[in-house]
Formats: sequence, C-alpha cells, structure tokens
Amino acid sequence: MRGPAEQPTAEQMRALVRRFEVPLLQFAIRITRDRDRARDVVQETFMKFQRNGASLNAREPATWLFTVCRNAALNVCRKEKRMIFLSEELIESRQDEQPMPFEHIERDEATGFLMRIIATLPPRQQEVLQLKFQNDLSYQKIAEITKTTANNVGVLIHTALKTLRQRYRSAAKDFIPFSTKSPKHEP
Repeated sequence: MRGPAEQPTAEQMRALVRRFEVPLLQFAIRITRDRDRARDVVQETFMKFQRNGASLNAREPATWLFTVCRNAALNVCRKEKRMIFLSEELIESRQDEQPMPFEHIERDEATGFLMRIIATLPPRQQEVLQLKFQNDLSYQKIAEITKTTANNVGVLIHTALKTLRQRYRSAAKDFIPFSTKSPKHEP
C-alpha cells in the first residue's frame, strides 16, 4: 500500500478515469444541468483525487469521487443560485438490437414520460435514485456521499419508488403502446 505522500501512477489515474469519468460526468450534468460546467467539475474532482484522495482511497475510490463531485457541482449551482437534478435529454438507454422505428418512438416516449414523473419528486429523492440505479452504489456509499444515514437513504428510495409507482399507475392508464401484433378477437 502506498504511503500518504505518494501519488498514483499515470496508468492508475488513466484506469480510474476510464472507470469513473462517464458516471461522474452524468452525475454532475444532472446537478449542474450544463455539460461544460459538469466537465469542469469532473476534471476538478480527478485533480483533487490525484492530489489529496488517492492514497486514502486507493482500494475503493467511488465514495470519495462521488462526494467530491457532488460538492463541487452543488457549489457551482449555489454560485448560480439554481439547482436542477434531472434532464430528459440525458437519459441513456442500451440497444441490444436494432429496434423497429415505432419501438424507438415508444421507448423514447416512455422514457420521457418516466423522467417527467421522476422530475416531480423532491430533489433529494431524485439524487438517491440516480446514485442507486444509475451508478449502482450501495446505500452506505450513497449515505456518505449525501451526508445522511443508510437508513435514511433506504427510506428516501422506498418513498420515491412508492410515489413513482402511484404516479405512473395513475398517469399510464391513458398510455397506449404501439404494437405490430393484431389484437385477437373472440367470437
């Protein structure tokens, strides 16, 4: 293990950037709602890690990186007196196979629909949902990042999901999916 004065090698930093750059950038964009500011925040986060956090967090840097990134992004927002956590155009989805045009439209509409519902949640609930489901962090790591307890994180996630289910159920009853299959009519 490295001593406190040692800095990570160039290869170690490249590996760290490869692993965390995109998740940190997505997280910072959601908070700042500005890609350029988010890039600056992430760059600042990695520079701070190289200077201060690397020796302390060599085994599991995720909590440290997300905490520093969050604080820097919130500072940017405080300076601008604005804070918006979710942006519809930043939602990413996987494409395992090439969808049919109507499937693409349906998926985009459903994603936008869900994101509008998520945007109605309190910012704290939005934040823990993103850290849990987009970044796959544990309740304990989310608690450290957001300066709360793991139990509180669990309550926030549970409450958010319960609210989302209720709002989705209420709003989705009018949602009619596209389908290439013709409905079966019973005689």
